[in-house]
Amino acid sequence: MHKKLRVVIIGCGYFGQKRIEACSHLNQYIDLTGVIDINEKQAKNISQTLHVPYATSIEQFLKTHSADIAIISVPNNQHTTLTCDALKRGLHVLCEKPLAPTFTEAKKIVAAAKKYKRFVKTGSNHRFFPTIQKAHEIIQKGTIGKVLCIKGNIGTDGLHTKHSWFWKKPQSGGGTYIDNACHLLDITRWMMGEFDTCTGMIGNIFWKKALVEDIAGGVYKTKDKRLAIITSSWTQWKGYLSLEIWGDRGYILIDSKYGDSMVVGNRISKKERNYNFAGKPISSYADELLYFISCIKKGREPKPNATDGAAVIKMIEGVYQSAKQKKFVKLTSI
Repeated sequence: MHKKLRVVIIGCGYFGQKRIEACSHLNQYIDLTGVIDINEKQAKNISQTLHVPYATSIEQFLKTHSADIAIISVPNNQHTTLTCDALKRGLHVLCEKPLAPTFTEAKKIVAAAKKYKRFVKTGSNHRFFPTIQKAHEIIQKGTIGKVLCIKGNIGTDGLHTKHSWFWKKPQSGGGTYIDNACHLLDITRWMMGEFDTCTGMIGNIFWKKALVEDIAGGVYKTKDKRLAIITSSWTQWKGYLSLEIWGDRGYILIDSKYGDSMVVGNRISKKERNYNFAGKPISSYADELLYFISCIKKGREPKPNATDGAAVIKMIEGVYQSAKQKKFVKLTSI
């Protein structure tokens, strides 16, 4: 019988509870050994529901309990400190996206993972959507050839951010682009590789009291001049994600606005194949955690790791810098 890994959740808010729910589906593989939150009342309430210990800090928790994995689900400006602290104490870490609010902070996590020889997985549950998994599989098989261009759009109605820390740049690092676009930027790197130049624009057109952008877009170029165009918003009232992937032999079109559908086409024959995943439940948080557990047990670096998470932050900062300076930005210089 395989040994179960012990998981502690740090942060009991909205996303922390999503991670807790994911843990509940994986009892065969893990033991949820506790919850941590600086809000003691919230931590205590959840601990009583789950019948697990609670604490207000990782230091306090580890004095009397043990864990193998820490899942970090707190505001972005706390990611670096808590992730590095958990690594220092010998835990592997799954850190909610974005990895950090700035590239400088993200590099500290990369360094800590190397120093303490522990795995960091940047939260990326969108990689585990059925459409995205299938698209990546098709690309890896060479069905659409070399990916030449990706166009992606992602967003929400912004209600989850309203009057919260998401609207405050010192805590969040930015608005919709760091909140939403980070998913598509991660997926785009996964499918196309590294980018070295970008340009971008940001705006605030609806959530006027927010101190960060509610709409943004970036154009990225690889060294061999392939392009990715990524936009995101907190003004997308219907739907969440659409993706166009254009290769030299074919294409993949994904649209979640009317169900999780996907079209795969051939450039020469013009034939298309339709996939519909609407009837398949999305269990991306549980699937992501199960993948991380598998990596730990096999001693294999998870993806996206801390370096990947930092690269996404670099791409986000590239758009912010470009919008401010009104010029193209070399990502290598950030």
